[in-house]
Amino acid sequence: MIQSISIVGAGKVATHLSKRLRASGLNIRQIYSRQLEDAQELAATLNAEGINQWKDLQFSELDLLIIAVNDQAIPEVAQILSTLLSHSTLVVHTSGSSPLSWLNALPRCGIFYPLQSFSPGREPDFQQIPICVEAPAQSDQNLLIELGQRISQKVQVTSEADRRSLHLAAVFVNNFVNHLYQIAAEILAERHLPFDLLLPLIQETAAKIQGHNPAEMQTGPALRGDRATIERHLDMLEDHPEWRELYGVFTALIRS
Repeated sequence: MIQSISIVGAGKVATHLSKRLRASGLNIRQIYSRQLEDAQELAATLNAEGINQWKDLQFSELDLLIIAVNDQAIPEVAQILSTLLSHSTLVVHTSGSSPLSWLNALPRCGIFYPLQSFSPGREPDFQQIPICVEAPAQSDQNLLIELGQRISQKVQVTSEADRRSLHLAAVFVNNFVNHLYQIAAEILAERHLPFDLLLPLIQETAAKIQGHNPAEMQTGPALRGDRATIERHLDMLEDHPEWRELYGVFTALIRS
């Protein structure tokens, strides 16, 4: 059973995940960050120690070390850890798109990927966040499943291909959709209209796809073949050629 955890990283994923693990009764021992102030600030909320020197990491009786850093930094962190840690410590990273093989230099490794977008000032409901786990050793995978179940109702064993597909799909439904919200906000701002006029529509769109196939819930001028409305919209976007092009692409995809 995993009881004692340290975390490399003090960003959004590290912050939200460490706080949830601590709230579930687990012992967060150390937070490492290159910026000591960041490490100490997060550690102070967890009754943990904040450090910025690799030599200060303590592995004695440490059950799990979580790497929660930018994807590009994972190989470098793993290489450093391979020269420091003992064979008894399980190490995981939290990335949805990075391969498990980046941790191959470590004796015990795995994936603990919370499939959610984390932002400052918002407290996510971890019980509803899918936790995707993977490990070469079945015993380690079982430990990660058990850990996931302590903080979430949705724990899923995934292969690397599964996880990459989930991450790709997540970019479409989160990052791309949020960018569309930004475009919509700018369109309304040009008429001095508040974005919150769209919130009921956004909420209804999200509600409709729960339990339904998104394709069955599609509406709008493209689906209806309402060419007059489409042309009018395209004319309105004449001063924003990049938005106009995007509108045309989405319209063609919906009509195909």
